[in-house]
Amino acid sequence: MEATPWILSLDPWQYWLVLAVTILVLDLLLFGGLMSGGGGVTLILAGGALGAIIPAAFGADMTGQILGGIAGMIVMGVFVFWVGRRWVRGDDRNLSGQDVRAGREILQVEDRDGRLGVTLLGDFYPARPESENAVLHNGERVRLVRFEGITAIVTPEPQDRA
Repeated sequence: MEATPWILSLDPWQYWLVLAVTILVLDLLLFGGLMSGGGGVTLILAGGALGAIIPAAFGADMTGQILGGIAGMIVMGVFVFWVGRRWVRGDDRNLSGQDVRAGREILQVEDRDGRLGVTLLGDFYPARPESENAVLHNGERVRLVRFEGITAIVTPEPQDRA
């Protein structure tokens, strides 16, 4: 069976569908799937192909199909941006949950090359007190509150705990 007559017998919307599915399959095989290919670029391209299906299904010319593709890319770009922000920073109501050890981990302040910090899971992080008027001292026991970038925000551990 020769493929050429089959390919030429497709409607324009079917070409766009084949293109969208091909982009998504290649994204899955080459980059690992959703949001992986350059931060969602392949997903946006597939959205453009899917957006071109609608005008093509209603018989629009190539200009209409291209405009539909552009609209599909814009819609998918907004979706990728929205999903990406949720995955990276999490839900606004739960920013304290950025690290499961925050609030539970008791660490000891260390001085490394003149910089005070804490060691967590074998890695040294510069530390800063949560309160502006607090001062950290070498050897002091502190509780990890959260991370701001690579800086551990800590609060002094009460002395009455053993």
